[in-house]
Amino acid sequence: ALGVGLLVVGAGLEIHRLKQPRLAHGLAIGLKLVVMPLFAWMLARQFGVTGTALTITVVAAAVPTATAAYFLARDMGGDAPLMAEITTMQTLLALVTLPVAVLLLG
Repeated sequence: ALGVGLLVVGAGLEIHRLKQPRLAHGLAIGLKLVVMPLFAWMLARQFGVTGTALTITVVAAAVPTATAAYFLARDMGGDAPLMAEITTMQTLLALVTLPVAVLLLG
């Protein structure tokens, strides 16, 4: 399902718009790939979570947004092209941020 979802998102993607990042891109990427894993780590540590459970918590918080967000945006009248851009950028950047999050926080 992930592969098909990414193909559909790619079909809705306008590549030339990725060259001109906007504030919405930066906020969505920063909050999802940086702030959310940090917040999850802090909250888990507050509750005494350690070891493998802590790593799983960080990984679950650090993954990019689901491709279903594109379908929801499209079907509910949202900005589907923007969601396609955000999903694509987050997926590409997660190749770097996910290992870093696990290394530093997990």
